[in-house]
Amino acid sequence: MASIDYLIIAAYLLATLGIGFWSARRTQGSSKDFFVAEKALPWWVVGFTMVAASISAEQMLGEVGYGLDVGLVVSNWDLAIFPALVLMVLVFLPIYLRSGITTIPEYLEKRYGKITRLLFTGYTVFNNACVTLVMVLALGATALKYFLGLNPVWGVVLLALFTGVYTVAGGMSSVAWTDTFQCLLLLAGGLLVFGVGLAHVPGGWEGLFSRMPNPHLIRGLDDACMPWPGLILLALSTNVWYCCTNQFYVQSCLGAKDRWHGQMGVLLTAFLGPVLTLCCAFPGYIAHDLLRQGLLSPLPAGAGGGPDANATLPHLVNQFFGPGFRGFVIAGVMAAIMSSVSSIVNATASVFTIDLYQRWFRPNAGQAQLVRMGRAAGIITLLLACPLSLAAMKYKYIFIYSQNAWCILAIPIMLVFTLGMLWKRATAIGAAATFLFVLPFVAVPFVLGDNSWMTVPVIGVKMHLFTFAFYLWIAAALVMVVASYLSPAPEPAAIASYVWRPGLASLAGEAEKARPWYQRVGFWCGVGAILYLAIYVKYW
Repeated sequence: MASIDYLIIAAYLLATLGIGFWSARRTQGSSKDFFVAEKALPWWVVGFTMVAASISAEQMLGEVGYGLDVGLVVSNWDLAIFPALVLMVLVFLPIYLRSGITTIPEYLEKRYGKITRLLFTGYTVFNNACVTLVMVLALGATALKYFLGLNPVWGVVLLALFTGVYTVAGGMSSVAWTDTFQCLLLLAGGLLVFGVGLAHVPGGWEGLFSRMPNPHLIRGLDDACMPWPGLILLALSTNVWYCCTNQFYVQSCLGAKDRWHGQMGVLLTAFLGPVLTLCCAFPGYIAHDLLRQGLLSPLPAGAGGGPDANATLPHLVNQFFGPGFRGFVIAGVMAAIMSSVSSIVNATASVFTIDLYQRWFRPNAGQAQLVRMGRAAGIITLLLACPLSLAAMKYKYIFIYSQNAWCILAIPIMLVFTLGMLWKRATAIGAAATFLFVLPFVAVPFVLGDNSWMTVPVIGVKMHLFTFAFYLWIAAALVMVVASYLSPAPEPAAIASYVWRPGLASLAGEAEKARPWYQRVGFWCGVGAILYLAIYVKYW
């Protein structure tokens, strides 16, 4: 690290703080301002905020490290997102915006009742504080360790402290505008690593694929990373939960100026998917190829004595980038980490304050009281996640810590929301039964620890955790359908506003017709479908 690198990093940190506090001062101090930016965000801010919230250390460090060993299949985490984003655009977002909700659990109470909302809130707070934020902080501390030589304990503390300052102060407005700045920076930094790394690969793109051990996106049941049932589960369950029902990902849409801005923001994230896999997965493939050919020095040793895959990105940057460029890329990585931390903290504060504190304990709480509770919840979330992050750093692939947990956690949430929106016969008893049925299995990934294979009790069959989760997903769907049919049907008039119908897919009235064809939501959905289909046909 040279002086210019430290200056660039310091300039980035100061710019982030400046944007965060400038945004905070523009708010009016209401809970709507704090939690959803009072419907003020244009489409491009919505889109960049969603990307910045989702692309964190999980991808820029974890996904790169995982891709080092398992190959092209890791790109599915960037590419299998399109079906979920289309559902968000055409089904979920129109209903959310029409409902006028501030947090995602509010929809569940309107559709099913307060018990379903409470169960979902519990799942959400647990996931945000004990899985998602833990993973982001663990990988962020790993990055600071290899970039700056910082002790991981101090890395976790500094990331939590610095990001928490502007997030707790400004809420969603600060998160949205700082994330837009950080998204541009992380994309530029990720593409720079991809471009420079590929330039060192003999034969470039064609050479990389010709030597890739398994250059396919779809794998068999014996694959150690993602057997094909896991890919279906990722595309239609985990990603639907993540993109359509996850408060920290969706909250910028709830703050959009109107439906069109929200929908186009989601579609912007869809078109950035192929770009993101170049930033977040391909550096791992490139590092694997260069290591095999002796063109990259060995990775530093991890806790177990072997090469630390989590160090792949810092190792590439330290080897191929000189002063100035190194500082720029490090700032991009820090942007990825901090944008996700801020979004997760704000989302957890929103859900805790609105869906637990106000709903169950202080229904008449004033605006200032809600904001104070939101800030307190954000601080507690950070304090809870910090020690757990140190435990997650013991995983060979920290990326797996979250992915294994999510494949189970997402199942009941995806089913309850999707069936609730698309099937008017879904009942509150069916929803509660689904949450409770899956609840005991939430412990399975944590029992397995740093391992993705399990032997199913009773039948004694060994299978990948993702394959097991796929069958659990089907079983949970059956539980919800059967329980719904065995309980009284909801009153049609009471749920009419919360169940999807074809007319909600596009803007109503003359507003949609007045837009030129190239600004229409349906047109860009079709273009995106063609793009992703072409990628899977070529690299299936």
